[in-house]
Amino acid sequence: MRRRGIALAAVAALLAVVVVSEVNLRAIERVDPLGRRLLYLPSHEMLQLLSLGNDGLMADLLFLWSIQYYSTYRPDEKFLYLETVYNLITDLDPLYFDAYRIGALIMMLDRYANPKVQKKAIERLFDKGLANMPDNWELAEVAAWDAHLQLRDPELALKFARIGSQRPGAPHRLKRVYGRWSEREGKWTVADSIAYWEEVLAEATRWPEVVLSKNHLYDAYAKRDAAVLDPMLVEYRSRFGRCAEGWQELIDLGWLNAVPLDYVDNPYRIDGETCATQPHKRIRWER
Repeated sequence: MRRRGIALAAVAALLAVVVVSEVNLRAIERVDPLGRRLLYLPSHEMLQLLSLGNDGLMADLLFLWSIQYYSTYRPDEKFLYLETVYNLITDLDPLYFDAYRIGALIMMLDRYANPKVQKKAIERLFDKGLANMPDNWELAEVAAWDAHLQLRDPELALKFARIGSQRPGAPHRLKRVYGRWSEREGKWTVADSIAYWEEVLAEATRWPEVVLSKNHLYDAYAKRDAAVLDPMLVEYRSRFGRCAEGWQELIDLGWLNAVPLDYVDNPYRIDGETCATQPHKRIRWER
């Protein structure tokens, strides 16, 4: 009995030591000497060998691992090896849409990255996806809006919108966005704008798309016509000291053959204050 009592006391003492030690160890601030860094990233050739021909499955596993790995980062940490990881995934499966999309999204969440380096990495990943999927307009549309809304880069947004708008099956909305962004950035001539919106109108299938395309065409034709008519009005005022009250006065001088008409065959007006062509803005086309 005495031996049993001593043994129980020894076990209790050891248990107490373990509990106290655990409490003290938990109180110690733990430092990761590796800084949460990946120790090793295999090449995609090695991953292909390990996958035994199941490259897609290996890409899925690496993709799921990447989401878990980067989702556990603390706000004060950098996202390490992002581009390398998603390049591995898309080397294994070049058609992996979600890998391009989510990879770019995680890159945008890295608040400690150098903005220029970050933007270039995102652009490279999207470029890779678009090169690997030459008939895919969806990724181009995603890339365009990410560049526009998140990266605040109009030229990059325009680049991706252009690529998407030229791909088979691209929706009218993407073509319309490309046209509007191009005009806003001053990348097109008026002739370019007219040619583009004529093509978009020819492909429009829904009535709202038809109306929007015609509105863009109206503005483009009005701008083209004003470039010809406004100098005539300026010259008339210079000669006669007043603005022309109507187009007939210019016709009588032989400057015009007929009253100039807008895109929907309505005559342009003359703004008496500015002495400039005045189109009818945003006319509604009834069904």
